[in-house]
Amino acid sequence: MYIRKQKTAITSYMKKNNLFLIFLFLTFKFFAQEITAIDIHSTYLNEIKVVKIFIPEGYEESRQRYPLTLVIDSETLFDSYVADAKLFSKNKAVPKQIILGITHFATSNKSRDYGFNVLNSFPHENSMNTLNFIKEELIPRIKNDYRIAYFKTVVANDLSANFINYFIFDNKPVFSGYISINPELAPDMPDYMKRYATQIKGDDTYYYMSHGNNTEKKKLEVINATDVGLIGVSNVYFNYRFENFKKTNNLISTPQAIASAMEFVYSMYSPIDDEEFEKNISYLSPLAAMEYLQYKYENIEYLFGERIPIRQEDFVRLESIVIDEEDGEHLLEYGELALKVHPTSPLGNYYNGQFYEKSKEYDEALLAYKKGYAKIPESSPKSIGYFMNIKRVLSLQKLEQEALNEPMSEEELEEDSLEEEETSQENEETPEETETANE
Repeated sequence: MYIRKQKTAITSYMKKNNLFLIFLFLTFKFFAQEITAIDIHSTYLNEIKVVKIFIPEGYEESRQRYPLTLVIDSETLFDSYVADAKLFSKNKAVPKQIILGITHFATSNKSRDYGFNVLNSFPHENSMNTLNFIKEELIPRIKNDYRIAYFKTVVANDLSANFINYFIFDNKPVFSGYISINPELAPDMPDYMKRYATQIKGDDTYYYMSHGNNTEKKKLEVINATDVGLIGVSNVYFNYRFENFKKTNNLISTPQAIASAMEFVYSMYSPIDDEEFEKNISYLSPLAAMEYLQYKYENIEYLFGERIPIRQEDFVRLESIVIDEEDGEHLLEYGELALKVHPTSPLGNYYNGQFYEKSKEYDEALLAYKKGYAKIPESSPKSIGYFMNIKRVLSLQKLEQEALNEPMSEEELEEDSLEEEETSQENEETPEETETANE
């Protein structure tokens, strides 16, 4: 009996694990189908570079362009970056991306391709060749073969993280986003980065840097000096975030850094959060806030190649400015914009209703609220809250009507009589005035 039970348990265990292994196999197979590899012969490097390419879901069916991300350290960062990019884009936190990974062979010397001159901290000859390979051969090849948007990001760690800084030294950098994880920075990099970050103009640049708690003291000193310099940069086009993962080492902090960096670099794509609101919007007038909202989504299409309607949550995020400032004078414009973008939503009708209610045009307000209420399913919990707008306006109409029908008090009658007498006296013409007028 015991043997039979044990056999049944083992069989059940094997079935469960077989199902798990099948699921795991299919997952890896699906993941592998999204990634291809190409060989690119570089005349600058005089060798063949193997480049991984991740193509996002829906690329073949669409005509839109996609932002490009280059991961220098493919062996350590590529899979983590791709996994986060898929998760975040699925939840609309970042746009879908085409992701490249440059494979670095274990037998080759990393400092040969990404190192620097110890005398001046600039790239040495071979590193310059790698820079030119990326700028003149790799990026143009990918742009020719795929639909690439304007925004491009580069990701690297340790020595390669120092290397990506050299792209910023160009007059027109090819990358807009930089993710530097556990960097091994050249001695003069703090001064160089402060100088070149100050000079950036034209397009927004996003620079992220992080390290874990086991960074060597000498490396940490240069990282901290660079951080101090970049914090002091006063340039509206340069956006900077630094993170020190005090509780995790460099290895464990790497996936944390990738997730945090991705959220920061693509902050212009995601819905408006508290930081963006306080930094860019809170002090604006209603008209300026509306212009900012429209600019944000025009910029999303320009930078990331994706045309998306203004999110309803962003309308709601800015509504306090439009409702409370300048007596709600621009609520009608705001409502019409919301209706244009989301015609089936009651949001625009709500703003229109607010405008008419503030103007004490209660008939128009009631009509606007009723139109909005008709768009909400009766089963929706929002319907009760929205109906309160209608109920409130009906009460205001009733009060207004009662005020009109209420008989005048003795004081009001006396004041009205005096006003009539004064008006009558002003209109009477004396004989002298009549003669003067006739003459």
